[in-house]
Amino acid sequence: MTSTNFEIKPLSSQDKSKLRRQYLFAVLFLLVASAIFSFIYFFVIKPDNFSVVPIVMFSVFLLIFTGIVSYMFWNTYIDLKRGIKYCYTGVITDKRVDKHTTKSRSYNTRMGTNIRRKSSRTYYYITIDNKEHSVPYSKYAKVNVNDKVYLESSPKNKEVLAFTILEKNQNPVTITTNTSYFAPFKSKSITKPMRQSEIDLVKKIFFNKVRRALIYIAIYSILLFTLWQGIFIFLIPVIIAFIYTSIKLLILINKYAKFNRNGNLKQITTVQVTDKLTMTSNTSSTKFRVMTNVENIDVSEKIYNKLKANAIIELHKATFLKNLVGISMDGGTQYLENL
Repeated sequence: MTSTNFEIKPLSSQDKSKLRRQYLFAVLFLLVASAIFSFIYFFVIKPDNFSVVPIVMFSVFLLIFTGIVSYMFWNTYIDLKRGIKYCYTGVITDKRVDKHTTKSRSYNTRMGTNIRRKSSRTYYYITIDNKEHSVPYSKYAKVNVNDKVYLESSPKNKEVLAFTILEKNQNPVTITTNTSYFAPFKSKSITKPMRQSEIDLVKKIFFNKVRRALIYIAIYSILLFTLWQGIFIFLIPVIIAFIYTSIKLLILINKYAKFNRNGNLKQITTVQVTDKLTMTSNTSSTKFRVMTNVENIDVSEKIYNKLKANAIIELHKATFLKNLVGISMDGGTQYLENL
């Protein structure tokens, strides 16, 4: 992998105009937020009718908000004052999606209502030769791992000023010594009997799914018994969930019976890795997702770091159940319990 070509260049007039637009966005954001804060202060809190505690809490939130807006102004000012931009030319070695979820609760003492709100924001990152950069989704969606790109960003605000794909990663298929063309990889599948260790692994996965389904069915049953004498409209979603989970469980049991009746076979599919990304969140564990020309799979960090774009791997799946049992690569077969 080539090292990143890093340069520092002066801001162009177009770059400066783009950065100055950040001032406009910040001012508009400040005006809208100020109107909201003023409405809450004069029409909701009403200082004459409330104790000092809500007013103090409101003031703290206002100070935090003012600090965030000031930070945005300051970063843009520093970038314009320095008059430079960072330019990176290199190969994308990784991609990341970060989903940040926040929960808030508001309570109206006069109305007696307790309102919960949940909001989430998604951030997109690409790593150019081991240096991570935040980019808009419009840029993120156009690139894959091993693409060669050129990126310009402001040093302080990390605003993307320019983004160009210099070379797309392809899968070359050579015809002769002098010519080559690009063709999609053709997957192939074969069926083989499972070893006893693989059968035991499938059995373990099956009973884990059955146990989880039975827990949900028990919860729905308790809710149905508890709410049966209540308003019928509240029972409808519980009844739907109960029926849906029960049907899924019956289908799973039927597929497992077919898997046993047909000789405990596995399907080995040869696929090509087309892309990969890391999925992070403040509410769930990190996932390492690998995209192939057939499907997307979640693997361990160890396997994720070993796989490269265009790598040819084999996916081992139980027939009928379609459970991923293992992955074969250059280092041998890694089974699900080791993934």
